[in-house]
Amino acid sequence: MKGMESYEVFDNCYGTVIGRSNYGAYLELDNGEMAFAYRFSALRDGTRVLCSILKKACGDRSTLVGIDSVREYAA
Repeated sequence: MKGMESYEVFDNCYGTVIGRSNYGAYLELDNGEMAFAYRFSALRDGTRVLCSILKKACGDRSTLVGIDSVREYAA
């Protein structure tokens, strides 16, 4: 993530769903950072969302986000 601005806790940003598991959805944020959102495994890959940063990345764990709204559903 060199040269990219990192988000702080409670910042809002856009993200795109890039994968899912039984526990939630993996997202790529608009700054290129990877994130995870619990309880959103029903969203399809490619769905654009507005999310809030809940916890910054630490060690091998991704940034934790909460999804506030869906901007564009994937087909």
